[in-house]
Amino acid sequence: MKADEKLIMEIEEFDDAFPDGVFAIPRNPKDPKVKVRALWDYCKEKGVDPEDLSEEEMEQFLEY
Repeated sequence: MKADEKLIMEIEEFDDAFPDGVFAIPRNPKDPKVKVRALWDYCKEKGVDPEDLSEEEMEQFLEY
């Protein structure tokens, strides 16, 4: 039971380090944004996965 209590305390301590609940690294402002909704709709319409798109097809979903 001691190990479980220690784990719970460690988890709570970790959670307290992120008061807004965000566990993410900010993106580089120089990197393009991906228009995810449009990409998803395009792939669904074409019946392909995003990783199967050519560079030219992917370019239309990047916003610089």
